[in-house]
Amino acid sequence: MANQYEGSFEHTVQRKFNTSARDALLKCQRNNLSYDEAGKELGFQHGTIRKWAKRYKISLRAGEPPRLRKDQFLKLFRQPEMNKYNVLSRNWIHANIFATIPTCNVYG
Repeated sequence: MANQYEGSFEHTVQRKFNTSARDALLKCQRNNLSYDEAGKELGFQHGTIRKWAKRYKISLRAGEPPRLRKDQFLKLFRQPEMNKYNVLSRNWIHANIFATIPTCNVYG
């Protein structure tokens, strides 16, 4: 991970990737990376990536995953097994969801 004593963001990116910092950030934008993902790929903190992207007027994806299209959501919603898209839509009495929750003996 780069730090404040290694030189500027621009010089470090130029040395590590043999490309300008602007081009590296544009590549991250084309690959639809978030600020965190770009930071991991380039070896910098999230805040550094955000600061330099703002200087170059480049916006990267926010940290949350991209939204599902309607057909993708409906496919997941209609699956017979429980998932985060359909958990509140059905009566899951027979799913035996409580069998996976560990019990603890509070009194003994």
